[in-house]
Amino acid sequence: MRKNKIDLLKNLISIPSPSGFESKLAEFIKKELLKYLPKNKLRIDKQKNLIVTIDGKVKKSIIIEAHADEIGFIVTNVDSKGLISLQYIGGGDTQILTARHLNILTSKGVVNAVINRKHSHLIGDEDDEKIDNIHEAQIDIGIRGRKRVLRQIKIGDPVVYQPIFEKLSEDKNQGQFVAGYGFDDKSGCFMLIETIKEIIKSRKKPEYTLHFIFSAREEIGNPPKKVTRELKPELYVGIDVTFATDYGEGLEKEVGRCELGKGIVVYRGVNIHDETIKLLDHVAKKNKIKIQYQASVGNIGYNATSMVCICDRVVIIAPPLRCMHTPVETINLKDLNYGISLLKNFCLNRELKRILK
Repeated sequence: MRKNKIDLLKNLISIPSPSGFESKLAEFIKKELLKYLPKNKLRIDKQKNLIVTIDGKVKKSIIIEAHADEIGFIVTNVDSKGLISLQYIGGGDTQILTARHLNILTSKGVVNAVINRKHSHLIGDEDDEKIDNIHEAQIDIGIRGRKRVLRQIKIGDPVVYQPIFEKLSEDKNQGQFVAGYGFDDKSGCFMLIETIKEIIKSRKKPEYTLHFIFSAREEIGNPPKKVTRELKPELYVGIDVTFATDYGEGLEKEVGRCELGKGIVVYRGVNIHDETIKLLDHVAKKNKIKIQYQASVGNIGYNATSMVCICDRVVIIAPPLRCMHTPVETINLKDLNYGISLLKNFCLNRELKRILK
């Protein structure tokens, strides 16, 4: 992957966007895409969804959506000592909380913080430091005293893990591995951005009008239903990460084989439109795009599967990811390239007229 594309992915990761606080990321993506599209083809709605439109040969439309938000926290209390309490925004794992760097996002800027941990020398049993509930976590900005701390931050300020983007090893055959915080689902946003660019550069007009949605608040269960109803799509394509199972024990038996660098994932099964899957398979084979498959049992936690009550034709395409909802999420850049190529060639395929008629 070229350096400018890697820099774009890194920039997406560096912009905090916990659910409900996606404005800066939406504006960044909008600015990036204004280099390729006229202003009237991009809008940010009241929920902070960014909607980008590429006109097709007909007004009938397809939605391609990835969520712009990430998991995070929110400040709920400051005690008399000045130690801060948090609650999750979205999902979280208390076992990975202690001894972490955090960024508190205030109206005045970022306030650095840490999650305290007892001195290792004084821990008699690891269970002594196990956090069973997030309310037990002690967040520390250094200074002491409730009033002094509240001069720096406010109740209701969003909080994120300190943004991380690190290249891991690269192999000629296996590709470039990258680890960090926020690839769920900024890797999907990256795929949408690059797909839009590729379609514009192709100078080909798609059969159907394409609405790319960079959605807000997915991690707290608020899919973009209102804008979906307004757009009345013939097909809803959800782009989100999925479980890589090429590490740990027992993961493959639980959700199926899925490996980094082996291809973009396409879901098959309940609530997935079979004719569209067949076309995706055809596009992948024709363009030598590697794909993997995972099974859908119905409502599997994606925005797309929440949309079957509005749009009965739904598919899910997902880059695999290790260590989901942690500061060390790991992806392979080859899979993102496979996904971009699949989306571009799918969106421009004339066969869409046949399967969506």
